[in-house]
Amino acid sequence: MPIAQLACRSRFLLYAVTTTALAAIPARGQGAGPARADSPAIEKVTLADGIYLFRAPSTLDLWTSSNSVVVVNDSDVVVFDSNARTSTSRLVIAEIRKITNKPVRVLINSHWHMDHWMGNAAYADAFPGLQIIATTETRDYMARLPLEFFVNSAGAARAKAALDTALAKGKLADGSPLTPERRKELEDNLAESSALGSELTATRQVLPTVTYDEGMRFWRGGREFRLHSVTGDASGSTVLYLPRERILVTGDALVRREDGTGAQPWTTNSYKISPWLTSLRFMEGLDAGIIVPGQGPALRDKTYLRTTIALYEAIIRQVHAALERGATRLDQVTAAVKLDDIRQQFTNGDAALNARFDALAAALIRKVAQEARDGVVLP
Repeated sequence: MPIAQLACRSRFLLYAVTTTALAAIPARGQGAGPARADSPAIEKVTLADGIYLFRAPSTLDLWTSSNSVVVVNDSDVVVFDSNARTSTSRLVIAEIRKITNKPVRVLINSHWHMDHWMGNAAYADAFPGLQIIATTETRDYMARLPLEFFVNSAGAARAKAALDTALAKGKLADGSPLTPERRKELEDNLAESSALGSELTATRQVLPTVTYDEGMRFWRGGREFRLHSVTGDASGSTVLYLPRERILVTGDALVRREDGTGAQPWTTNSYKISPWLTSLRFMEGLDAGIIVPGQGPALRDKTYLRTTIALYEAIIRQVHAALERGATRLDQVTAAVKLDDIRQQFTNGDAALNARFDALAAALIRKVAQEARDGVVLP
């Protein structure tokens, strides 16, 4: 995998944006106009009558390519999740206006990670009077995170340090030679992360205006919306369930790779893995025919959800057993956890996906062990 892609896979470490995407960025405060002809296209997937999934390609949001779901109602529109960048959200808004002239009246933010809410300003500018809904916990997290935190997450300083070190030593961090091709990747990383940082610096943080705690129901015309607070890769997350249409929108309570293959690409920020499992089981109990994860294509059955549940159950069970047998070090606990059968279900034996799965499993094992000891980290 190229260096640029490797760096962008680390959560909150590095973004990448392309020059074609940057060319489509309107000035701050500008309304959502039509996308330029040379802008990367937003993928639109029709889920049901009046319900659409918009997926940003990696050339727009390489960081995670988060999903937005748009629900057109009798007299208005509800949107689940904005994007990491206001420029990407403006492209989604332009697509919405191709579908309907009804205004967006409600925007739901699933959680505080910036690829799910930093595009809020684009919607607020385009649709005065917009209500933005999230859990109280999510809004509180957002309010405590200054813009500088997200600007730093763009990774320009780290990208510059990586390039400077490679140029000084003539080799990469892994010891491999600094070839012209690898140098260009590092230089592109720096240019892209710097451009993203500049865009984020000009972003206006717009917080939710309506909050709830455990659950919330509302209707728009004849359509019922049910919001549930869950634990995903962030605490206080929101999932949306449309009972009549049997559609479940999970945010990052369930995520996949952009191409729809392999295991989940990251784990929770905290060590709350058992509550995450509880939330996954809750989602399994809903009568859903379509599941839209936070990233990746829509799911038409519960197979991936159930496989993820099986993974979490297996790790929690085996980590607890190892600790109860007296394991005192993380390597002892890790060695006791056997996941070969589940890994095969995620990866079908692909070597690259196996490595990705093993990295995910190692992170989960560490966090489950930490959770099992009330936050105490194993050496």
